[in-house]
Amino acid sequence: MKLTTIVCILFLFTAAGITAEGAETHKLIPDSCITVVTVSNVQSDPGVSWLLDAWISSPRQSPLRELLKSTSSQEISIAVFPPKKDYPLYLLVVIKMSSGTGIDKEKLNAIITLEDDRAVKNISHEGIEIIAASGENIPKDFSAYAVIRDKALIGTDADILKTAITGPSIEGSPGYRKAKDWFSRADDGLLFADNSNSKFVNFLKPLEKKWKMTLLLSAEYLEWMGFSFDIVDSNRVAGEITFQGSPDADIEEIQDDAEFLGEAFKRKFMAEKIEYSSGVEVMDRTVRLKFLIEGIEPLWIGLFEKGALSIITPGEE
Repeated sequence: MKLTTIVCILFLFTAAGITAEGAETHKLIPDSCITVVTVSNVQSDPGVSWLLDAWISSPRQSPLRELLKSTSSQEISIAVFPPKKDYPLYLLVVIKMSSGTGIDKEKLNAIITLEDDRAVKNISHEGIEIIAASGENIPKDFSAYAVIRDKALIGTDADILKTAITGPSIEGSPGYRKAKDWFSRADDGLLFADNSNSKFVNFLKPLEKKWKMTLLLSAEYLEWMGFSFDIVDSNRVAGEITFQGSPDADIEEIQDDAEFLGEAFKRKFMAEKIEYSSGVEVMDRTVRLKFLIEGIEPLWIGLFEKGALSIITPGEE
């Protein structure tokens, strides 16, 4: 497995995100999501700001880049849902704009349509206007958007936007509340993986096959996973992954998984002369993997050039 994939795993394999106090984009993420990455302090934090600038400046094209280049965003959530027919990667993005910043609807229209077919249609849902692509050639990643006050919602199709508008939100899910109580503060992001009804296990299976790596042998014993991270600057990332075992969990197996992940990451990073250190702590049914990565900037660039979302798209090489 390539090191760029390892970097992507660290930040994209968690589900049902929890954000810092005062954050808002997660309130529009439905509780049916499998994964969500929420990044706060987009403009004010130097590490997050560098990461965003590096992403929107990288060569590989992304339909969101032109919008992000032209606006000032405060927080971004990117959520992945169970795939639908014709949509192996079913997505919702929620962007909260900075105070006083307008939303460029021309840029939004460019995201949901292709250059050779700009036809759109208007759909009303719960008093909210949804704009959706209506031509024969519709993009597979994003084809609908809505604007709710200072937030732009961009989805693979109009149905996911309707779900976001109607709810329920992940904010009300029991697992979300438990994990929120666990973490005392947020850095640049806090995330939570919900394994109810084996949701997280089922999400991992096709990705483990694609990545040629089994990530969690103990996944069946997990109640949820939490992940907090701090992008210190372009070269340093500190974080913690928390594994919460179910009442009948084999805690030693969960600990083995945490230690295996830590060692696997260490070998990959050290092979690229990137400094990595980690440690595992166990308390009752909870296992914590804390890590620090230094010298990671070249890996960020490589990830963005490849395209981060392609790494978590089932079947796509």
